[in-house]
Amino acid sequence: MWLMLPRNSHGFWGLALLLVACNRPDLLSESPTSTPRPLTLEEIETVVVATLVAEGEMTAAARPSDTPVPAGPSPTPTDTSGVPREVPTELSNCLVVSNFLNLRDGPGVVYEPPLQTLTSGTVLIPFAKNGDGSWLEVQLQGESTTGWVSADGQFISCSFDPSSLPQGQIPPTPTPTNTSTQAPTLTPTPTYTPSPTITPCPKLTNATLDASVNIGTNAVTLTWGSEGGCGPIDGTITATYNGEGSPYQTYKVQGQSGKLTDNPPGGRCGSFDIQYSLILRDNSGQTLNANKTANVYWLC
Repeated sequence: MWLMLPRNSHGFWGLALLLVACNRPDLLSESPTSTPRPLTLEEIETVVVATLVAEGEMTAAARPSDTPVPAGPSPTPTDTSGVPREVPTELSNCLVVSNFLNLRDGPGVVYEPPLQTLTSGTVLIPFAKNGDGSWLEVQLQGESTTGWVSADGQFISCSFDPSSLPQGQIPPTPTPTNTSTQAPTLTPTPTYTPSPTITPCPKLTNATLDASVNIGTNAVTLTWGSEGGCGPIDGTITATYNGEGSPYQTYKVQGQSGKLTDNPPGGRCGSFDIQYSLILRDNSGQTLNANKTANVYWLC
């Protein structure tokens, strides 16, 4: 006969009853005809205690050993010495600060012609340099165009030290193309023509003036003359009574020498002096003066 009991958290109440049936024959009747007697509470407690003790020993045997598990091999550090440096990101850039900067095929002005001309404000992404760091290999921000620009501070300004860049692959220096040079056209040398020698103008000298009075008529014959000078020569002869401020007559004369007649105005009584003044000028601007006094007598 089996006695059904609730199962506890250890799950061994069934095992306890089995032990009672198999290991405690004294609790069951051996006579096939006799009726089994029910278990008392004390007998059940004894079976339960024995079962719990057996369960504790089994649990201890199944518990993992406290022996520490040896640690596995330490990871081998990765050697990064042969890994190439990363290309700087767009945060490591350069800005064109010159109005005109040529982008070339290689690091030098011998790489002609330029790929294009960059203006101030263009953003460059550098990723390599030449041997002495004087040129940088760059890519235009937002484009696939690459080339070389001068690293001089008058052309670009960088947000990092460009000397940290790796050295780039330098393209071969271009071979200049031989171009035929046309021989210059010879310009004939003009024939020198000497300037004509300017003959200096001779000095204008020896001005003379003579006055001859006709006693009957008081007419005065005037004769003048000169030497030197450059023609043409002209001038004036003025006639003035002494004591009067203004001349009563002015004559225009021409030539190196000449003659004319002056007729003084009358209406006077007595003897009077007339002052004659000669002025001559030549073509070069030279001048001469000569004076002569003549006396006339008027009858009353």
